[in-house]
Amino acid sequence: MMVQRRQQSGFTLIEVMLVIAIISVMASLVWASFSLSTRTKRKAEAISERYHQIRLAMERMTREISMAFLSKNDIPGAMKPRTFFTSKHQSSVDELTFASLSHMRLREDAREGDQTLISYYSAPDVEDRSRTNLMRRATRRLGVEKPGEDGPAYVMLEDVEELHFEFFDVNANEWREQWNTGSVDGQPDRLPTKVRIVITIKDEKGKDITFHTATRIHLRDPLWFSPDQ
Repeated sequence: MMVQRRQQSGFTLIEVMLVIAIISVMASLVWASFSLSTRTKRKAEAISERYHQIRLAMERMTREISMAFLSKNDIPGAMKPRTFFTSKHQSSVDELTFASLSHMRLREDAREGDQTLISYYSAPDVEDRSRTNLMRRATRRLGVEKPGEDGPAYVMLEDVEELHFEFFDVNANEWREQWNTGSVDGQPDRLPTKVRIVITIKDEKGKDITFHTATRIHLRDPLWFSPDQ
């Protein structure tokens, strides 16, 4: 009597190892593609966020500068005027301090108005001293004399290469690099009609990229209200 041997079906060890190798290669390719897509997405989001910050900073500066004003109704005997518009041209980041009607009250019962004194200036980054940030400081009212009441400062735009202002003098029909309403040899008691803002930063490739905008100041002449008005 002959005993028939059953043929056993299955995979050999070599076949199993070959399948595992193919799956590993495919998984590596999928993971590499996923990682590249993730890095590209994060880079694109960082670039978009960076340009969004620049746009917000320039929009805020144009709005606040457009609402700059001067007033002749000052406090009698004051050592310095409460309203002025002064700039300081620097090699990298210019400074600008001015009175503006752009203050927004955050509390209904706050003893504040729409008048404020705003300053734009530069400061080294706290974590990386090689980087320069554009700072903004604003008071809650005019005529601040006490230390600590000049308002908190915060970073308006990070890692700025250059920031320059240009002011159009309608009397001389020319653009100026500086403006000073408190100086006799400057532009006493009058504001520029237009202000240019030029910001330069490093792009994602490390190259300089420059953004331009401009705004018009609505109140060029000082406000003055006589006592009998």
